[in-house]
Amino acid sequence: MNKIALITGATSGIGYANLELLLKEKINCIAIARSLEKAGKVKEKMRPYLEDASLHFVIGDLSNKRQTLLLIDEIKTYLDQYADGRLDILMNIAGIVSSGLHLNEDGNELTFATNHLSVFMLTTALIPYLEKSIDPRILVVSSLSHYRASINFNNLQNKKMYNILKAYKRSKLYNVLFVKAFHQKYLHLPIFAIDPGLVKTEIGLKNTSRLAAWVWKLRVSKGTDAYYPAHFMVRIALDPSYVTQSGLYFKEGIAKKSNPVTYNMHVAHRLWDETMSILNK
Repeated sequence: MNKIALITGATSGIGYANLELLLKEKINCIAIARSLEKAGKVKEKMRPYLEDASLHFVIGDLSNKRQTLLLIDEIKTYLDQYADGRLDILMNIAGIVSSGLHLNEDGNELTFATNHLSVFMLTTALIPYLEKSIDPRILVVSSLSHYRASINFNNLQNKKMYNILKAYKRSKLYNVLFVKAFHQKYLHLPIFAIDPGLVKTEIGLKNTSRLAAWVWKLRVSKGTDAYYPAHFMVRIALDPSYVTQSGLYFKEGIAKKSNPVTYNMHVAHRLWDETMSILNK
């Protein structure tokens, strides 16, 4: 029986590369896309790999609670119908960078909502499905930038004196803290924080000012192809040797030390509790 994987951010960059590599491994994939047009284009490109694996797109937006819940319901329905309620691999890859302070319909800051809240919601909602797998893996894409971030529980969403770089760095720090807390709460579900390195993606060209987009283009011109980190991610998702390394931070397939604050479990669990409070409002 083929494994089944769920990939967010699957229509471009690292998500697209992981989708292709997983299909090549004959893994059935559910991919999240923001539009039918994008999904159709990707499915056509993936057609050569669909003889031995399936690809199903779920269309939606991870930037607010309502739409994320709709996506979760659709994913659950599909897994119940076609995979006996089982999910083997969850890759949380989607993310944004946003110039200026933008609040979603819930009143949450957009970068915080997309990069952190949606990861929290999607992963925790799918725990029962991952528990039905004999070899579950969860990957959460963070960033090298998390090393230069701090956490301020009085300004968790960066609504005070918003700064594009600080908001992004903090969201990536939250990703690592989430992995650490999740690992302690669910020891039977291996989870990994992933540093993809500097990659040539378009994340910095969306929701950003002209100046920010120009700076991003200049910066990523020195980055790697998206398939470079994707190869390591697929290895972590499939290689049995990684199971015992759950809760760690990885770059190029090797566990690395993360930001010192991520080893403070009081902070990690407080962020978990604060996140639950925000989502329960």
